[in-house]
Amino acid sequence: MYCPNCGQSIAAESKFCSGCGTAVTPSSLPPHPEATSSATNDRMAIHVKVLGWIYLGFGFLGCVVGVMAFLLFSAVGTRFSGWHDLYVDRHFPPALGFLGLGALIGAMALIFSLPGLIAGYGLLKYKEWARILTIILCFLNLLNIPFGTILGAYGLWVLLSREGERHYRQQADILWKA
Repeated sequence: MYCPNCGQSIAAESKFCSGCGTAVTPSSLPPHPEATSSATNDRMAIHVKVLGWIYLGFGFLGCVVGVMAFLLFSAVGTRFSGWHDLYVDRHFPPALGFLGLGALIGAMALIFSLPGLIAGYGLLKYKEWARILTIILCFLNLLNIPFGTILGAYGLWVLLSREGERHYRQQADILWKA
């Protein structure tokens, strides 16, 4: 049997759920939990996978932007600094700032993209830590108008709704025991 409130597995003779403390009576349990929750589990499984792939996609795009910014600024800095030439008297030191700026922008883009990549991977593998990391990233994404706000709201709905939380915990428990 499963608790109708939190979805935790409970013994048949239990009167209260050990996870949330909800009183469990035969009338409070659905007649066939597998039949009533399979459609919800299938739906939530799709949402968790979509959220994981979106985070992987945004993380990958952020990494590409970081590498491209680094390469672009490095090329500009190298071109105008005189490093491409063998003559020492043609150096233009202010252009060397482009190298540092490119490295800074590239590093920042990679730093901000890596948590999304990690969260996306963890969601697809139903890792327990990935749900917490993704919830934190969703709250941070709410500030990135408009796409981050949409992604943050969608992620919070998927991971904090009762059905989403129940589905994720059940899948994580199944994979943890396997």
